[in-house]
Amino acid sequence: MRKILKNKKGFVSIETIIATTCALMVVLLSIGFFTWLFPRVMLQIETHDLAQKAKIQGGLTDATSEPVNSDVEQFKNRLAQMGYDKNQVNVIATTKPGNLNAMGVTPLHDNGTNYIKRDSKELIQLTIQVPANNSIKAPMSFFGLNQNLVDNKYTIVESVMSERW
Repeated sequence: MRKILKNKKGFVSIETIIATTCALMVVLLSIGFFTWLFPRVMLQIETHDLAQKAKIQGGLTDATSEPVNSDVEQFKNRLAQMGYDKNQVNVIATTKPGNLNAMGVTPLHDNGTNYIKRDSKELIQLTIQVPANNSIKAPMSFFGLNQNLVDNKYTIVESVMSERW
């Protein structure tokens, strides 16, 4: 093996450099794809947990309905711990097909009727939008791939039915 690599003609050395460069680019593309995909998976897990809260209480509490420890603020704080800017996290909760607002509902421990009721047959649709990690774009540009294939934001949509009577 050493004999081949120490060839004085330079033919094998150039091939070795080209092969190493190609292997390095494949590794960089893989790392870029992983750093783009992993935060999305973690965001999906957090969104699923938020959807379960909306399912149990017939919507989400926000700063107007529960000033301390609202569902939306707790969600944004968890995303801030993951490295997201909580001011750029957009949480939308509406019902389908009625297009009612499912934000600012009455918390479970309070008496009130401001929530999506179980017998309303409305789906609560959560839409979470967060700026995406763009680390994959550099390897994509090296390979000449279209950078518009990757969105600039993660958009996660989850639909649940209310269980609150």
